[in-house]
Amino acid sequence: MKALLAFVVFAIALLAAPAPAYAHAGGLTATDSRSRVVAVTPAVPGLRVATIENGARIRLVNGTGSSVVPGAGGGPAVPAAIAPGKDVTWIDTRVTPDGRRIAAGQSVDWTMPLDVGGTTVLVSGVLTGEQPPIPLVWWVSAVLVAAAVILAARRLTRGDVLLCSAGLVAAGASIAHVAGSTLAVESAPPAGTFLSAAGINLLAWPLIIGGAVTAFRGRPAGVLAVCGGAALTAVFVLPDVTSFHRAVLPFAGPAIVERILVVLALSLGAGVAVAGSGVLRTLARQPTALLLVGILVLGGCTRATPVEAVPSTCGSAAPDAVPLNVALREGRAEPAPHRVSVATGSPVLLGVSADVPTEVHVHGYDLVYPVQAGQPACVLFVADRAGLFDVEAHPETLLLQIEVR
Repeated sequence: MKALLAFVVFAIALLAAPAPAYAHAGGLTATDSRSRVVAVTPAVPGLRVATIENGARIRLVNGTGSSVVPGAGGGPAVPAAIAPGKDVTWIDTRVTPDGRRIAAGQSVDWTMPLDVGGTTVLVSGVLTGEQPPIPLVWWVSAVLVAAAVILAARRLTRGDVLLCSAGLVAAGASIAHVAGSTLAVESAPPAGTFLSAAGINLLAWPLIIGGAVTAFRGRPAGVLAVCGGAALTAVFVLPDVTSFHRAVLPFAGPAIVERILVVLALSLGAGVAVAGSGVLRTLARQPTALLLVGILVLGGCTRATPVEAVPSTCGSAAPDAVPLNVALREGRAEPAPHRVSVATGSPVLLGVSADVPTEVHVHGYDLVYPVQAGQPACVLFVADRAGLFDVEAHPETLLLQIEVR
């Protein structure tokens, strides 16, 4: 409940803050208007002038036989001259809607003079204001989605499945958001733009995907990776909440799609990070937790240093112990791999028989002991660590899962 309260307070603080003006992919920003070229007077064969990226930049293609000199007054980025055959793009303060406040439905005309081989050519255009969204709708949506994840994760028996699923959706939304922002940029190479726009997500996405795969295989440390990646995704997408406040977005698609993607990446990422705090606290008590994350995210299952097991005679008197028995036959577990719930602090008597020599590993407890062919082996240990733990016959044959609650 404290974690949920902290998130709500954080969300209210964001709601009270003024709309930010952060840059998106390619340095583009969300605005409330679009700019376009209306006419080039007089028309010059081979000369093409247009706005790109919703008017953020001017593009001039000089197909004439003369140099083109833009008139002064457009800012420091205006080129001094454009040679014949050149295709040049620049930011012109006379044209760009960035930093301008134009009411919805209103228009502001602009002009840009050019000198084409001694002839004065006038490029005229218009900035048109558009209706911005209602920010509260999108902020409330984000808060509700995050709160739903936090509450559901604490009420569901398999909260880890919910966290991993929500983390994967957040990663997918983040990838789509970055891809759409990249495709909106016409003035830079897409590959470099995508990598620049992705930023820390290049670490967050593999963490979430690899962690989810690991967690779905029954290894709780994978949830830690998902929570960490989700937190990074939420933090990195936070500047893009400008989409909740602005009408014209630097995104290759409908603005509503961009806003939905930002809501999902932000709210699910934050919700998973907050809801996963219980998992983090549990794993923090395990000295090998951080090492496990690094190993498991890569999908491996390396051998831990064996600890001394407490051997026990199979079938011996252990009145308080939970008996767990499984056999390895022709490379498969008998009965089929299943999950057994055990109360925290309970002694467990684990018995394994096999038709070939093998080694049994209880993950999370670093418990390793050998089993000889035709000779059942048992070990007695105390289930004092909460979580879901695989029991495997190495290298990777799952025998059963022990869920310690």
